[in-house]
Amino acid sequence: MHVINILAPVFILVALGAALFRVGFTDKAFFNGCSKLTYWIGIPCLLLYQISTSRFNLGGSWKIFLTMVAASVAVALLGALAAWLLKLERNRRKTFIHTSFHCNTAFVGLPVIIYALGSGPDSKHLLELASMAVAPTVPIINIMSVLVLNGFEPSREGKLLPLLGKKILLNPMVLACFLGMAISFSGATLPLALGRGLDSLGKMALPLALLSIGASLDLAKVRGSFGLAMTAAVFNVAVLPLVGLGICRLWGLSGAETLIALIFLACPTASSAYIYAMQLKGDPVFAGNVIVLSTLLSALSLWTTLYFFMVP
Repeated sequence: MHVINILAPVFILVALGAALFRVGFTDKAFFNGCSKLTYWIGIPCLLLYQISTSRFNLGGSWKIFLTMVAASVAVALLGALAAWLLKLERNRRKTFIHTSFHCNTAFVGLPVIIYALGSGPDSKHLLELASMAVAPTVPIINIMSVLVLNGFEPSREGKLLPLLGKKILLNPMVLACFLGMAISFSGATLPLALGRGLDSLGKMALPLALLSIGASLDLAKVRGSFGLAMTAAVFNVAVLPLVGLGICRLWGLSGAETLIALIFLACPTASSAYIYAMQLKGDPVFAGNVIVLSTLLSALSLWTTLYFFMVP
C-alpha cells in the first residue's frame, strides 16, 4: 500500500499534463519552459537540500554506493548491446541506453525507504546510510548520463573528452550533489532562509517534470514504440535489480544494505531522463514512454523487493 500511495500521484500528474496540453489549456512552449526550469533549478535544489542536510557518515554506505554504480554500468553495457542489435537510430539509441539504467532514486527511492525503514530503533541510522549512499551515486549516474547522451556524435571525434568534461562540470545536478556533500562533510548547516528556499524550489521539480512528460506523450507514438519502451523499462526495473542482487551476494552486503541497494535499483526510470533527452538531443517522447511504463512495472519490482528482502 505504501508503494501504491507513492506511485499513484505520479500517474495523476502525468495524466493531468496530457489533459492540459490536449485541451489547449497550456501549449508546447510552456512545457518546454517547465522542463528547463526543472533541469536547471528544481532538481538541483532538491538534491542540494537533501544531501546537505544529511549527516556525513560513510559506514556501510560505500558498499551500497559501489553496488549501485557497478550494477548501473553493467546494465548500461547490456543496454548498449541491445540497442546495437536492434539497430536503433542515434537519438533513440542514446535514450534507450540512458533509460535502461537511470533510476528515480530521489523521487521514488528515498520515499520508499522512508516508509519501509522509517520506524524502529535503527531507523535513523538506516536513513542516514541510504542518504549517504545515494549522495555520491547521483553525480556518478548523471556523469554516465552525459557520457551516453553525448557519446554518439561523430562530428565530435578528437574533441569529445573536452566537450564531455565541460558538460559534466557544468551539469547542475552534478554540481548540486558535490556542493551538498561538501556541506555535509564540513558539518556546516544551511541558513534557515536558504534551506527553506531550496526545499521549496526542490518540491516543484517532480510535478513540473511529470506534467511535462504527460504533455509530451503521443498515443500513436506510444503504440509505435511500445515494444522498445517496454524493453528499456524491463532493463530498468527488472534486469538492474537482479544484477544488483548478484553483486550484493558476491560482495557480502548485509541484509539492510542489500535491501537499501535493491530498493534504489528497483525504482522506475528517473523523471529527469525526459529532461536530459530534451536538453541533450535524445528522444524525449521515447523517454517519456519508458518513464511511464517503468513506473507502472516498478510497483511490482518494489513490492517484490520489500516482500523478499525486508529485514525483520
